[in-house]
Amino acid sequence: MMRTCSLFLLVCLICGSLPAAERPEQPNVIIIFIDDMGFGDVGFNGATGPKTPNLDRMAAEGMQFRDFYVGCAVCSGSRTALLTGTHYQRLSMNPVLFPNSGQGLHPDEVTIADMLLEAGYATSCIGKWHLGHLPPCLPTYQGFESYYGIPYSNDMWIDPANTLAADLQLREGVTLEQVRAGHKLKNRVPLMRNEEVIEYPVDQSTVTKRYTEEAVRFITETKDRPFFLYLPHTMVHLPLAVSKAFENRTGELIWDAIEEVDWSVGEILRTLRETGIDDHTLVIFTSDNGAAVGSSLPLRAKKGSVYDGGIREPTVMRWPGQIPAGEICREVTASIDILPTLATLCGGTLPDRKIDGHDIWPLMHGEDGAVSPHEAYCLMHGPGTVRSGKWKYYPWPEGASDRKKAVAGNAGRNAGRPQVQLYDTVADISETTNLAAEHPEVVARLQAAWVAHNEELSAHRRPAADLIRPDGVPSPDRPTGDTPTKPLNWARVQQGRTYPTRQAPNLVRKPFVVSCEISGPSLEGVLVAHGGTVTGYSLSVHEGQVVFALRRDSDEISRVRATLPQKERFIVRATATENQLAVQIDEAEPATTASTGLLLKHPSEDFSVGFDERMPVDPQQPEGAFTGTVAKVRVLPLNTAN
Repeated sequence: MMRTCSLFLLVCLICGSLPAAERPEQPNVIIIFIDDMGFGDVGFNGATGPKTPNLDRMAAEGMQFRDFYVGCAVCSGSRTALLTGTHYQRLSMNPVLFPNSGQGLHPDEVTIADMLLEAGYATSCIGKWHLGHLPPCLPTYQGFESYYGIPYSNDMWIDPANTLAADLQLREGVTLEQVRAGHKLKNRVPLMRNEEVIEYPVDQSTVTKRYTEEAVRFITETKDRPFFLYLPHTMVHLPLAVSKAFENRTGELIWDAIEEVDWSVGEILRTLRETGIDDHTLVIFTSDNGAAVGSSLPLRAKKGSVYDGGIREPTVMRWPGQIPAGEICREVTASIDILPTLATLCGGTLPDRKIDGHDIWPLMHGEDGAVSPHEAYCLMHGPGTVRSGKWKYYPWPEGASDRKKAVAGNAGRNAGRPQVQLYDTVADISETTNLAAEHPEVVARLQAAWVAHNEELSAHRRPAADLIRPDGVPSPDRPTGDTPTKPLNWARVQQGRTYPTRQAPNLVRKPFVVSCEISGPSLEGVLVAHGGTVTGYSLSVHEGQVVFALRRDSDEISRVRATLPQKERFIVRATATENQLAVQIDEAEPATTASTGLLLKHPSEDFSVGFDERMPVDPQQPEGAFTGTVAKVRVLPLNTAN
């Protein structure tokens, strides 16, 4: 990759927009943002299961961006980066918000909607928001004149603090008294219009269809003035659901859901043609992160990982007459680039506050000599990564972090390995061959870029906003079901199983102890894990050491390590108190380290034994299932532990 952009691009970056004589008349802008769709879930990237004729046509009529990165491998961080042109860490946002989260995107931050509203655009958000479900963080506080959709992920629950519409539609036998009293069940989420809940629980089988109908109505009613439509679909996030027209079309529910999203894209494009504004509308299609259920192939890993399968997305941009048809851009671009690019195209004013994106219109326009504005695209999510030209760099050793459990039998795989990773993503798109040892000069350059990025970002953080909760409303804590749930019977807990988080002990602000018995000749992998990238704890064996990790929040992890003796059976006891973490093996002296405190919230992820079932609590933990035997597991508040 060239180190500098053309003079044209630099002028655009400095000025924030093209001269009026060179700028196309203000285009309409539609951003279609899919949830959990992977690189390999679309036909233009080689999908063989679901059929995506409308997306394939959009790719033929527009430009594919094959090296387009989002700003986070999970939901809220990715949406923050897209809408603000800024890394989510700079804005102190959590990578995933929940109905019991206390903060959201600060309204002082300038979103694409804020910028375009000021430039004279009509603005609407239709779909999943996930940047704060209460004032002052709802879409109508962030530049959108109207909102229709689910305020967070569809596997969550309702917060009783949300305002209920006078004509609220209640379903599944739920009463108004139950909602006001704090009725909460997982996978039962509200549908909102503007700032009010209009349906609860929403019929999830209808959301893709209803979002599409709402979008078509907005386009039709607003066609005579510039408009910005942000359409972040709820699908294809779990739990999957489709309308009757798409039930059992393919034999796989995930493929049915992908095909309905493709249908939605077709309806949007058809409406643009029928209203006569097709040639005057920029449509951007991409996803918030890699596949959770579908395919990220041929990329490595999936949602939650910073390997390319977690953050490199299927992306098409279409604007007849302005973006060349059938072209493929292989320069590094990112979701943070959308806001500054739209400032150029739409006559918008860039924020006074620092943002991280750059104008990529020369690439979109197919101009000769246009190159990526990112000499090094750094992403701090999880263990972190850097993309520069063809190179993808990870400042951590292979096997130290991944999303899903790996096949057992990988003991000893990390012995003698390089402590960092470097891949040629052009010759090796699946990131299989670590070239760090062969290219120390590239490693040094990208490590320096990584360090500089972290230092700058950490030194210039801005606050998130506190959500405003009315006095006296019930707690937004996660649901525990309509009936009391029996706690885990530790005598029956088995290796290789997961257990509902509501059955695990609530350890919020409590000292606690994790104990187990482990055995085997060659030990590696996760023993116990409860939590993910927001909060939780894990106990693992890695390179001959037992590691106890406690994550208080997305950016604060404490660890203590104890070396295993040369034998094949051990009793491990890990303890967390207000000021200290400790690990004791058998009767040996415990290894200790200072801790910054106890858990601040109960993890949403389920409790796993012998592996980490979802996103890792500790980005340094081994990726594999435990290679030995783990038994007699106990996790208890310290004052009740034996």
